[in-house]
Formats: sequence, structure tokens, C-alpha cells
Amino acid sequence: MALGRVRRGPFSRCVAGALLLAGSALWEPAGAQYGGFGFPFLGNPWFNQRSAWVPRHRELPRYRQPRDREPMSVATPPPPHNSDAAPAKTGMVIGDSMAEWLAYGLEEAYAESTDIGVVRKVRRSTGLIDRCKGELPKWLEQSLANAKPAFIAIMIGMNDRRSMQACLPPDKGDTAKQSIHAFRSKGWTQAYGNEVDEILSLLKSKSVPVFWVGLPPAKNIRAADIGFLNDVFREHAEKGEIDYIDVWDAFIDEDGDFTMRGPDVNGQMRPLRAADGLNFAKAGARKLALNLERGISRTLLQPAPIEPPIATKETGRTPTKSNERPTEGPLIPLTGEPLRADVLLGAARAAPSDARLLDGQPPTPTPGRDFIWPRSQEAPALVPEGSGYAQDNSDVAPKSGRSAPRASSRKSRENTR
Repeated sequence: MALGRVRRGPFSRCVAGALLLAGSALWEPAGAQYGGFGFPFLGNPWFNQRSAWVPRHRELPRYRQPRDREPMSVATPPPPHNSDAAPAKTGMVIGDSMAEWLAYGLEEAYAESTDIGVVRKVRRSTGLIDRCKGELPKWLEQSLANAKPAFIAIMIGMNDRRSMQACLPPDKGDTAKQSIHAFRSKGWTQAYGNEVDEILSLLKSKSVPVFWVGLPPAKNIRAADIGFLNDVFREHAEKGEIDYIDVWDAFIDEDGDFTMRGPDVNGQMRPLRAADGLNFAKAGARKLALNLERGISRTLLQPAPIEPPIATKETGRTPTKSNERPTEGPLIPLTGEPLRADVLLGAARAAPSDARLLDGQPPTPTPGRDFIWPRSQEAPALVPEGSGYAQDNSDVAPKSGRSAPRASSRKSRENTR
């Protein structure tokens, strides 16, 4: 009994030690998995070395498509770029801050071409309503005095969304009571239309193509107010016989609402407006000038149609010099009768085949080619020789149509011998 108890004690201590070592090995991560050995608590330098953790699959840098930065609040466009080559024609853009962005977009459109140059005549905070001072017409007269533009484009009116003071004649003096017209009222529309007509008369005095560019939608501005101004501009532009350029649809979405982003001139989605929703980004300024660019190309850059040479009345051919080879010869019809010089091609009589094609008339039969039944009485049919039938009213007996056999003919020859 004593011996069994003594032996049982060391055995239990060995089992406890083994469990302790196994628990410590499970407590610390195995060193072999991370490049070393376990059991760091034993103090052995072989077990106390730890290496840095290295993942099995390192994350490679992913390519991320660069996003368009948020539109910055830009109040003015970049200054105009001075090119070395002088443009063939120079146009003038007049107006407020919107016209400055229009001129910038037009400059970008013709940046790589010397056909058109752009001159900016801009007053950023101006408008057609100037409290009866007449500053805008005076400024326009000074700007157009010595200029010789190939075209004039005007874009103005964003600052005119307010009431308007009726201007009185100068003979009544300052003591007379002046009336004030509310925005979008009937009196305001009539007075504002008179201001538009006055500006148009000044621009048309240069005898060059004039373009009135409408206003685009803007953020935090009622679309009805801007649309009302555009209607006034369009009406008086058509009455003055000048081109009206509409830019409204270029800055709205599918639902007809204002949008900050949209397709540029190449169809790519880009920010079109600045952060304030009033000014433009570079792509938006380029899109603002797109319709104006088309109008300029249609009016100024499109070549004139070539007039055809005048033909003489006698021969109907173009006159040529004596030592010049003619470019064309006389007209010779390939079918039908030759036409005279004073007869049109469409006035010739119809060909005989037209009646058969259109009316369905059969062609006239040719004797000897087509079979006709009943036979004509004038030409009785001929009976071929050797037939088994006799002709009518004849006393000749009909011959047999069967040929004699060869054997009988042979016997008859033998008998004759």
C-alpha cells in the first residue's frame, strides 16, 4: 500500500507538469508559424526570439479612378490668352459677368484656330436697369466707336430681377412724381422692352451679325424669373431680326431642373457650374458658348454657295472662250427621236411602251410568229405533203399513213427477177 502511494505521487506530478507545458504552448501562438519556437517563458534565447508579423498575402495598391474635384467657388474666369498669330476675324462679347464666362468659353472653342478672335467688353455688375442714368448706352457707344468687329454677341440681364423706375422726360424736372414698376408687371415689361430695343439699335448700327444670348438657369434663383427675362429677350430679338441663342437646355437634367453636373461638349459627365451655382466651371463655360459657336460658324465661316454658270439662250450651253476646251458637249439622246433645243425633255411624246406598261394593252402580234385561233379565212392552212388526209373538195384518195414492211418489199423484188 505504501509502495503504491509512493509511486502514484510522482506519476501525478508528471501528468500535472505535462498539462502545464501544453497549456502554455496553447496560450502563446506557435513560433513555427511566425518563424520561431514556442514557450517564451522558459528564458532560453532560442525560445525568446520573436519576429515581426508578416501577412501571407500582402495587399497590393489598388488603382482608383481620379474623381472630379468638387467645384470651387470661382467668381471670374481666367484672363484672355494672347496668341502670337493675329486672327482673321475678331468678334466682340458684351455684357455682365455671364458674358465674361461666355467670352471665355468662346476663346476655348477657337484656342487652336486663327479664324476667330474674341474681345471682351464686360461690366460684371451692370444691367439694363440703371435708374434712368443712361450709363449703359454711353458705355456701349464708347466701346463700339473705333471697333470693327466681325460679329457682336451680348449677354446681360441677370442683375435685372428687380423693380424698375419709370424714366420721365427731362422737361418735367425732378419735382414730378416718378412711378415704379414691379418686376414682371405689365408696365415693367413694356419699359424693359424699350431698353432692349435701344441696345439693339446701337448694336445693329455697326452693320454686322448680332447675337443675343439668353440666360442659363442658376442655383437659388427662381427659374420662372429667368425664363420671363428670356421671353422678353427672344421677343424683341425676333422683332429686331437678329439671332437669339438659347442656352437653357444645356444646364438642366432630364426632369427640367437645374443641375450642377452634366455632359460636356464631348458627352462626358463633368461639373458644369461652380460651387455657388451661378458661375461656371471650365467645361460649363465651353458648353455655354457651344450654341453661339454654331451660330458664328453658320453666319461667318460657312463658304458662300458657288453660283452655276449662266447658259446662253441660243444653244443652251455655257459660253467658252475660243482657245478654251469646252467642258461639256451637246446632249444626244440614246433612244427615241432627237430633241430640239427649244423642247424640254419632259415635253417629249410618250414612248409606245408606256401604254402597254401603264394601261395593260397587249402588244400587236406579228404574222408568222404568234399562233392565232381561229385561223384567218384569207390564208387557208397548207396541208403538208405525205399526210394521211386529203384536201377539201378533191377526188384524190387519201394515202395510207403506214409504211410498207421491209419483208414484203424484198419479196416483190425477188418476183421481178
